[in-house]
Amino acid sequence: MMKRKISKFFRRKEVLGAFLLLFIVFGLYSLKLMSARPYVVSTRNLGTFTAEGTLTHEATFRNNTLYGDSAVMENYPMPLVRELKMTYTYESHPGLSEGNYTLVVTATYYVSKGTQEVVLWRENLFEDEGALKDGAFSSEYTLNVADLDNRSGEIAKELGIRRLRRKITITATVNGRGTVGSREISESFTQTSQLIKDPSAELYYFVDTTKKESKPFTETSTARANTSVFGISSDVETARTTTTALALLMLVPLVGYAYVGRGPKDDMKKLRPYIVRGAPGKVEKKVYLRTEEDLERAFDLLDKPIMNYIDGEEEVYVIIDDGVAYEYRKPLPGAKRTAN
Repeated sequence: MMKRKISKFFRRKEVLGAFLLLFIVFGLYSLKLMSARPYVVSTRNLGTFTAEGTLTHEATFRNNTLYGDSAVMENYPMPLVRELKMTYTYESHPGLSEGNYTLVVTATYYVSKGTQEVVLWRENLFEDEGALKDGAFSSEYTLNVADLDNRSGEIAKELGIRRLRRKITITATVNGRGTVGSREISESFTQTSQLIKDPSAELYYFVDTTKKESKPFTETSTARANTSVFGISSDVETARTTTTALALLMLVPLVGYAYVGRGPKDDMKKLRPYIVRGAPGKVEKKVYLRTEEDLERAFDLLDKPIMNYIDGEEEVYVIIDDGVAYEYRKPLPGAKRTAN
């Protein structure tokens, strides 16, 4: 009785309509969540590390009435220059907590071979190294031009090359460790400046005197993405699984109704118009038929009505012809019933 009531309840049109509506709603939510990203990637700015190197210079002149004893200029007249004072300064922000620096002034002697420079001799004029202090350092060197010219003459004479050329490079190298935000960093910095001697213009000048490097640091984190379904918040993966499961659950009554609503297969459909309810009287002989097809063939040959009744747990179909009963018995699907 209870099963019959439940079956009747699920066959009601309004109940099936409600399940269909819920299936569509949960199905749409499930499809929407299929394309949603289950994780959210966020980036937080920790800060920017900046390193800057600067080479400043000042010339000391021979006796003259134009520039005085010394001056800071972009271009220095070669005949007047006696010394060139160079000051290199390095700073970092935020300051490196520890680190070392090296400053080297090098004289390179070379000749030109086509577009190539062939280096014949190189020597260091000045070397300074040490530890950074508060992420910075400063170093000074004074270049005596007369001494440098004398040394250049000696090397040219030693090599036997009259057109020997020279260049002065100032190279700073820094390696250190520090902190930007919550991250520990290791940084390196290299800068090369050059003192140019231009014989045609009779000038000294410096190139690449400043260099600044900036490096931003970020932190990336991944978290589960949240969504809301019918006002209930959860992460995307859980919501996706739940809505898919609910959509499939709502589909079960619909599929069941479509399957059960068809009713059982009627094997006697073709013969049903010729079947009458009733049990035969006494017969002289019985011929037992094995299948519905045998019963159908017997009906076609005899062209007599088919009687139908219940005998115990069997449903009986019988054709009577001249005292002979052509009988087909079929087990009942349900409980025992009494014969009509």
